[in-house]
Amino acid sequence: MSRRRHPLRERTRSFSVSSYGRVDRSSYAEDSPMWGVDRAVGRRVIGTTALLLLAIGVVACADGSDSSPSTPSVTAPSIVTTTSSSTSNSTSSITSTSTSTTSTTTSEPPASPEADVRAAIALAQQTFSDCLVAMPRCDPSTLDVARAGALLERNVARVSEWNGAGYTVRNRDQFRYVIEAVTLNPDGRTASATVCIADGSDLVNPGAGPGGADVIIDDSYTSGRSAWDMRLDPDGRWRAYDAPAVGPTESSDVCPAG
Repeated sequence: MSRRRHPLRERTRSFSVSSYGRVDRSSYAEDSPMWGVDRAVGRRVIGTTALLLLAIGVVACADGSDSSPSTPSVTAPSIVTTTSSSTSNSTSSITSTSTSTTSTTTSEPPASPEADVRAAIALAQQTFSDCLVAMPRCDPSTLDVARAGALLERNVARVSEWNGAGYTVRNRDQFRYVIEAVTLNPDGRTASATVCIADGSDLVNPGAGPGGADVIIDDSYTSGRSAWDMRLDPDGRWRAYDAPAVGPTESSDVCPAG
């Protein structure tokens, strides 16, 4: 896949969180903020003045091919009702007749826990993408519909910072993900999922360049896998509590077809 070339490639990389700098991506997996699964620890940083790290993460190449959960087919139950009636009098005997009627009701197949987990991951991905595109006016509270705990806190902090910097995300259609596996735990309330993300979207400072051109803050293409910690909350919703990267992060699309 050839990488887009931009006429304006002003890499200002400024970042107000001092624990972030330019990251050496060649040696280990790194989470990307634009994947929505970045971690605040475990980063090897090469100190560089006023450099932005959009740490490597969880997203990739073409948002239009997300993985949709499949729902198993379930045969609808049928209900049979039988009514019997008989009539007699003193002068004649009338043979009783019975009438049998059968009615069938159709119900929606029940959603499986795995399908619910997959749907929650899809919602988490969609709401995070919507928020990035809406920056610098994204309301971070919209993320709590499918995220919680430390992951939500980090995402809200990052979006709030980018809102304040005036950043937005372009080319989000170059982001895609594939849910490769879901494992439900015996307790029925927790699950883990392996998600592969390929991300070609761009973090930009809109209109900040010469002639009102966008200044590109980060346009690195990244792909890789993350392990999602999913939990069923008391309100009946599955939410992502963490999503650490697993394995290497690559500069090409390593995810299977969605």
